[in-house]
Amino acid sequence: MMDWFREVLPKVRIGKKKLRYFLFSLPPVCLAAYFLISVFLLHRTVNFYDPKEAVVISYLAAASISPLAIFEYRWEWELSAMEVEVPEFLSALEGGIRGGLPLPQALAESLKYLKYLRRDMSKVVNAMWAGETVEKAVGLMRKESPILSILADYVLVLARSGEQLYRTIRDFRESVNTVVNYMRKLRESTKSFLATLYLVMFVYLVTTAIFLTTFIYPLAAQAAEVGQAFLTSVDPYVLTTLIVYGALIEAVANGATASYFMGSRYLAALIHSVIVLFISLALYTVLIYTQLPQLPPGA
Repeated sequence: MMDWFREVLPKVRIGKKKLRYFLFSLPPVCLAAYFLISVFLLHRTVNFYDPKEAVVISYLAAASISPLAIFEYRWEWELSAMEVEVPEFLSALEGGIRGGLPLPQALAESLKYLKYLRRDMSKVVNAMWAGETVEKAVGLMRKESPILSILADYVLVLARSGEQLYRTIRDFRESVNTVVNYMRKLRESTKSFLATLYLVMFVYLVTTAIFLTTFIYPLAAQAAEVGQAFLTSVDPYVLTTLIVYGALIEAVANGATASYFMGSRYLAALIHSVIVLFISLALYTVLIYTQLPQLPPGA
């Protein structure tokens, strides 16, 4: 799946921090643009309590959240893949230093065994060959996780102390390998949170759909036929709108919560929330355009 993302998505040169700020600001900017275009260009009032308007707004919110969800999932996946490559990189580095290679050349030879960590280590090697200090070269590495941060510190200590420390690489590699395997098992064991996310949204979707189609809409239609107000204070239009907004809020909140409990460094579970949200909105769209229009506006 991630190989497809890497091929389809363009290589972004903008800083990740700035890109995250942009992606997080995209949903409110899109909603504000929708409101301004509706009011000043289309000259119509945005009725937030209209079910059809609520569906459009929710679709717009889901679409604007999708880029954030995709990039967050991609970054988390790449970070995990980089961590998995650390033990193999250390093993190759140990072999190079044991063979008598200086540290920069041993690092360069180790790049052959890397895929996702290659970009960061290539920066370090190129900087060292260009004459930069070890501190500046190692500072080019990303330190987005404890393992990558420890790796950067270890390379710095190794460069300062001389190649005789190659004897410690094996012990360090075994320790890192233990941590990587533990984190892999932890991610596998926390996949139940994703199942919970799908289950909660499925229950919400089914219960609200049954509630609307078998109770609210039929009673509202019967009340309209006899010319009586429907439960006086309950409006089926407003109730449908609140249910649609509730699906939007619950999907985003569940995605953020699942990401936290899964130990993700990014909102990786948000992509699953977007998938479930689009499915929910599709069902609500069918209900609104097949059931709700049969009700008189004053019901």
